[in-house]
Amino acid sequence: MGCKGSSHAKHPDHTEAVVDSHRENGQQERREPDTAETVVPKKQPEANNAEDSAAASPSPTASPPAHMPSAPNVGEASGEGRKVDAQGRRMKQSHTVPDNFKQGQNVEHNGFRIMPEVEAFTISERSLAPYSLPVEVLTFSPPDEIVISKFPNGDQERKIHCNIRLSDNELDRLKVMQAEARTQEVSFYPSVTAMATRFLSRARMDPKKAIKLMRETQDWREDFFSKGPIREEEVKDDMQNGIVYFSGRDYALRPSIIIRPVRIPQRWYQEKRIDKLIRILIFCMEYFLRYMVVPGRIENLNVIVDLHNLSVTQVPMGALQEVYKVLGQHYIGRVFKFYVCNVSTFLSTMAGVVRAMLTDRQKQKLNILSDLKELHKDFALHQLEKDLGGTRASITRETGGFFPFPLWPGPYKAGFRGDPDMNQVPDGHFVLSHTGCLGRLWDAKRSDDQNSKLDYGPKAVDVFKRCNLPIPPELLVERDTSMNLGNRGVELTQVETEVDTVHQQEEYQNEAEEEVRLDQNGKIEGVSATDNRDLVRDSTHVEPDPAIDEVAITSDCLRCCRHAQP
Repeated sequence: MGCKGSSHAKHPDHTEAVVDSHRENGQQERREPDTAETVVPKKQPEANNAEDSAAASPSPTASPPAHMPSAPNVGEASGEGRKVDAQGRRMKQSHTVPDNFKQGQNVEHNGFRIMPEVEAFTISERSLAPYSLPVEVLTFSPPDEIVISKFPNGDQERKIHCNIRLSDNELDRLKVMQAEARTQEVSFYPSVTAMATRFLSRARMDPKKAIKLMRETQDWREDFFSKGPIREEEVKDDMQNGIVYFSGRDYALRPSIIIRPVRIPQRWYQEKRIDKLIRILIFCMEYFLRYMVVPGRIENLNVIVDLHNLSVTQVPMGALQEVYKVLGQHYIGRVFKFYVCNVSTFLSTMAGVVRAMLTDRQKQKLNILSDLKELHKDFALHQLEKDLGGTRASITRETGGFFPFPLWPGPYKAGFRGDPDMNQVPDGHFVLSHTGCLGRLWDAKRSDDQNSKLDYGPKAVDVFKRCNLPIPPELLVERDTSMNLGNRGVELTQVETEVDTVHQQEEYQNEAEEEVRLDQNGKIEGVSATDNRDLVRDSTHVEPDPAIDEVAITSDCLRCCRHAQP
């Protein structure tokens, strides 16, 4: 069951109008004072570090309908020198990775030495689709068959890699892979390190081959983004062609990206500008990684390729091969299934011959559909357009366009024939922080809670409250601390980030490094007196007991104190 938000009019014949109503009225509703039905995020205190600053602006909503003209001053600087949209709101830019990674503040991440992350894409918050991340994810727990796919020949493939326990064999191979990276003295972007076990899976658990694949993706990202990020204003017009766009999720909440080659403009072929197709595809993938995933729960997407009105000679094989190359090599392990729809009879026959030669892994991913009703096994019908076997009217420029992405809320149950529930709470994509979307690989040196916990954004509490869901203990502690200390709450967040960074640096030190030793006076051997600390006699130094769950105890204390208040 999803979370209910403010009530909006709903009628089976006017679902598109309801979506437009959300787009036109959503910002106004969320700016009104708190009511019994809606809990509005409060204005955040001024941030003291880059990551907090990137996440502290008010919740955005989707852009107005496509038929509404833009104000002439959109994007122009306001009196304070900041860009504003048509309503005078600041055009806040969002990114795929935390700012501290871009600045190179961390030494290691996921056991690999890192370099400053390049910016991959930018987007204004007003262009974020309200249902980029459905609030169902807050209570979703993926079953085993979604985490790891098992095949008839005994082979298996992990689909979910981050914030989730890995097998002993995976941990051993990962450790070897980390050591191999140190031996080769290579550094990676933090986003690439989070993919390490995906490379291992592709390399059939061969650490050296996995590092080779990892370096190829690192080199590709360095080269592709060397001239700067893909900016919304550079691709939004091309997006409105409806060639590549997000629309819907399957029963496991995996997003679907729709690819319609027939809509590629002929001039792109004539001018040899298929790079435009690749740029909008990569923009979509970076959007997916920042706003549509939850590590440990939802890490994959589906690709639905529509070949309607394309004969065998018209299918743009070169363009599709480029799409497959980008997704298969550099966004490795992200595609759960390829669905190929509306295939001509000749292509269907050829596909049957090719499919017979595929491995079980490849057969699971590649699905050539002879009947669109096969999609009903994985999707609610309102998550599919009518020409793809669903009940949703075809998406066009006139019905709102393809960007911001035309995403609808659930229910997501496979085969569901009803309407989308437009009372669902929007803006679930603000639950996670930048770091939270990136995820972390399992570390045997950390506790289960430390490995699996999510990193939340500053607006997460308000989303949980609007959904009438319990607030996670670690989030409750942060919120109460901020309430008690005012602006110092932001300072604590910065300190906690720095402490966590120090812990990462300490835990991933080379195993050959010498232990720290104390002399008979309690001084650290080999360190000058001016830099040394008396660890034995320092009465303020207390080593934490690893058996004590400080978060749980603090949370219980806070609850008890609140109940005791008159």
